[in-house]
Amino acid sequence: MVTMHDVLDAQWVFDNHKDETYLRRVIMPLEALLTNYKRLVVKDSAINAVCYGAKLMIPGLLRFENGIEVDEEVVIMTTKGEAIAIGIAQMTTSTLTSCDHGVAAKIKRVIMERDTYPRKWGLGPMALKKKALIAEGKLSKHGKPNESTPKEYLRSLEGVDGEETPKAKKRKDAPSSPDSEKKSSKKEKKEKKEKKEKESKKEKKSSKE
Repeated sequence: MVTMHDVLDAQWVFDNHKDETYLRRVIMPLEALLTNYKRLVVKDSAINAVCYGAKLMIPGLLRFENGIEVDEEVVIMTTKGEAIAIGIAQMTTSTLTSCDHGVAAKIKRVIMERDTYPRKWGLGPMALKKKALIAEGKLSKHGKPNESTPKEYLRSLEGVDGEETPKAKKRKDAPSSPDSEKKSSKKEKKEKKEKKEKESKKEKKSSKE
């Protein structure tokens, strides 16, 4: 245990003698609390994006620890050992080794301050192409296609020009669940009951007349 007097003394020693050993013993770095978490080491180019809350994608991942499971809490860190954020793993270690795209981890709590590392997103080939098309007026200012958008660019996007995305195709091809079948059968029974009630009311009215 360390008291506030120790902190005050350590600060005095550092200010007057430029000796930081006492200060380092009294105040431990934040990373000391995160030693029990499994680690994901991130490229320097992806750090600032994670600080702004972006999901950690596999292209930004440099190294990872063994035994990571899905939905397990992990610490996302730099190559220098600085903690960036605490995340929730979206892939196991075996999946991370075999995949070349996808979400590696979602962010639970960001630790590092923004803009500690330089901003590097928006410098990829597709992002630069999109910016050039916006500047030429071939895309709207929000990056949406217009009349003068080249067809090659549209083909590179999913679900444009009337093409279905793979997700939409899966939904169509997927068999209907038993719950949905039960709901549809209940609806049919209700409709039949309502029809019978209406017919019986009509018959009663006609008999009275």
